Amino acid sequence: MPPLLSKDKGKAKVDIPADLTEEERAALIAAAEARQRSFERSFAGPSVGKAGLIRDQTEINKVIAEASKGSKYYQNQVRKDKELTEKIEWYQAKRDDLMKMANIPRLESEADRILLEVEATRDTSQVIVHVDMDAFYASVEVQRDPTLKGKAFGVGQGVLTTASYEARKFGCRSGMAGFIAKKLCPHIILTKMHFDLYIAASKAVREVLLQYDENLMMASLDEGYLNITPYMSSHNMTASETVAHIRADVEAKTQLTMSAGIAPNRMLAKICSDKNKPNGQYEMNFERSVITKFMRDLPVRKIPGFGRVTERCLEGLGVETCGDIYTHRAQLLVMGHWFGFRGLCKAYLGIADNNVAPGKREERKSVGVERTFRDKVDDEDILNEVASIAEELEKDLERLQYAGKTVTVKYKVDKTRARSVGKYISTSKEILPIALELMKRELPVRIRLLGIRLSTLKDLTVTDKGIKGFLTSPSKKRGTSISRHSTPTAIDDDDDMPELIRMEEEDEAEVLDMTFDEDKSESDSSTPPPTSILGKRKSSEKDKPHLLGPVCPICNKALGPGTSNLGLNEHIDWCLNKDAITEASKKSPIKKAKIEKGVPAKKTKEKGTMLEWLKKK
Repeated sequence: MPPLLSKDKGKAKVDIPADLTEEERAALIAAAEARQRSFERSFAGPSVGKAGLIRDQTEINKVIAEASKGSKYYQNQVRKDKELTEKIEWYQAKRDDLMKMANIPRLESEADRILLEVEATRDTSQVIVHVDMDAFYASVEVQRDPTLKGKAFGVGQGVLTTASYEARKFGCRSGMAGFIAKKLCPHIILTKMHFDLYIAASKAVREVLLQYDENLMMASLDEGYLNITPYMSSHNMTASETVAHIRADVEAKTQLTMSAGIAPNRMLAKICSDKNKPNGQYEMNFERSVITKFMRDLPVRKIPGFGRVTERCLEGLGVETCGDIYTHRAQLLVMGHWFGFRGLCKAYLGIADNNVAPGKREERKSVGVERTFRDKVDDEDILNEVASIAEELEKDLERLQYAGKTVTVKYKVDKTRARSVGKYISTSKEILPIALELMKRELPVRIRLLGIRLSTLKDLTVTDKGIKGFLTSPSKKRGTSISRHSTPTAIDDDDDMPELIRMEEEDEAEVLDMTFDEDKSESDSSTPPPTSILGKRKSSEKDKPHLLGPVCPICNKALGPGTSNLGLNEHIDWCLNKDAITEASKKSPIKKAKIEKGVPAKKTKEKGTMLEWLKKK
């Protein structure tokens, strides 16, 4: 548990052995206070340092921590902080162990070679723009109720989805509980959410943006990416002029303002869009020397996708700014298995993907509906809300043309319960019984947020392939295509940040899974459940069924990336004849593992370890 601050002096409470010198005592206290500040900053949430925060951040962090003490959320964060601290200590010990036997000049030389390889991928030929609406939900609420203009208010009565800039001055932000917002800003006004208005406003903004790039990539309702290179060429305009036109057109049509960043790739554009908020734009010089100088002093937390877990883990290795990545390149290369050295090289050099295109339907992972409100404690009231959300989710699934197998009920910011079923479902009649069963287990409970999410999706616009598709009646095949807009990442190679990415995802929303398979033949043993932050690895996108090699057309099961055509055929034979084979197996000593899986065992290839490589001096 982190050290606790005393109420009178604000010092960290820490047991100090009597035999220590004054210098040692001072060092011990300083270390404890640093850990406390780190915990409070982490506890304050992912929106720390966002545009509009003027009040001293350290003071804000203390108020949030004090207001939350005694809550289950606070205790959960204390536990997670302790686990992360232990993980960082493990990293430090592993680094020290590896560096003892390392040839440091050779490591630095190898790191420099990799940096040159990454540098060779730099592409500054495209002009990428990240546009971000200013306090979007709050601005739409002002249009709905002009009396809110100039006042400190938040959108969402249980959990804030955003806060006006006037409220941000006091430290209020998105994702914050309403009662904590009132601690920071006693006069704050909390309004209900009006999603129909937000969607309509987002659609109007999107219509304007599409005039400048038909391949617009929306990352959410209020932000997106454009490649304006073709538009600039055909209209003989500079990047700055084009973006100024975009912002003016959006404001003229919607009476809403936006901020924008102009850069050679999406990562840099997103960083730049926050430089002159609100209602401003910032253009980065495309020269390599200017970009690398800009990145050198940039805190690693400012890199899109680098959250508080990544920040703390890198701090544990002495990396606080992107420039520190080069300074500590030898040890980061040694720790590349856990930290992904090439991904860090990209961050240091300011290199990322510059592709801008609408998201693909198959990239969608889930469809969900969430609501926030004032405290709900009545069991019947909560269950009625679950039913209402299930009905709304059914409408969204019908509109988007998806079905799914896993129902997740989210009843707090960081608490979820999930259950998987053996068939694809999409109606409230199918979803509601599962959601109610999951929710009833948690009663009685006090909640300010409630939602239902359906995942393990099936795209109903895609015709079934293989035997199942051949046997499906044409009248049951559905066909309209609706594009989906995905959120891009700063570093796009899945292998770049192997363990940190999984830890970061787990920190963003800790999932407490309670998954049950109704049909064991449909269960997917290849997808491991989430582990704690001290576990070896959380399942990545690569581990998910639809990316794990060929899929059986009979049972829809992924058979693994190494499965050959022969293996696939054997599995299909098993699915078609499993009853007969199972009956025969009772009379014949056939190997059970092969019968159950229908896939030959894979051969593994041993690889050299980093330790072996380091010993080659």
